[in-house]
Amino acid sequence: MSTRTMPDEVKRRSRGRPSPEQAAALRESFLAAALKSFLELGYAATSIEAIARDAGVAKITIYRQFENKEALFREVVHRAVSSARENMQAPLVRTDADEREVLLDLVERMYLSATEPQTLALLRLVIAEAVRFPELAKSLYAENSYVLAPVVEYLAEAHRAGKLYVPDPELSAVQLSTLAFGGVRFFISKPLAGPEERRAWAEGVVSLVLRGWMPAPAGAGAADMPGGGH
Repeated sequence: MSTRTMPDEVKRRSRGRPSPEQAAALRESFLAAALKSFLELGYAATSIEAIARDAGVAKITIYRQFENKEALFREVVHRAVSSARENMQAPLVRTDADEREVLLDLVERMYLSATEPQTLALLRLVIAEAVRFPELAKSLYAENSYVLAPVVEYLAEAHRAGKLYVPDPELSAVQLSTLAFGGVRFFISKPLAGPEERRAWAEGVVSLVLRGWMPAPAGAGAADMPGGGH
């Protein structure tokens, strides 16, 4: 086929339904533009019309996939935190690692995921906009459950096997993640500098939680269980 016919072919294809490859490229284009706009302008000042213009796509291209700006923002957040979930699902340090080593590994992964610049910027944006747009905070909370699912699964299995005492793995995963991230601290200060500081932070977090999560010795009564008896 002569290269002289290619421009006409592209024009003809652009007037019809895009190929799967073209559709994927268009989606990536406007999602990247949406992320940039949300981070630079904030949620309120961002519009789908401006996103479409910046991405070089028609507004209808975006509206075919997302009914409004809120739905588009949820997808931007979801994509940003998906890498964090993948990080949590990566193989653990060693198949024969003890609970302390596994938890150290998880705490460091959670900290690194939360302080990744793009994710951190989105988290800050949601917090800043939460009062005016509470639905954004709700969507972020749902994403947090999605990210922590692999941690919940590990804690539940460790509890079933008698290696840890975590009768409520969902709550324990949230508590562990809060300690791992450092709460408000990492929103207002620079991330920990380097692997040595991160490991020291993780050591402190894991030492703290293991005091409450270690199972009682065989034959111990309810009062000897972590949190049992007063």
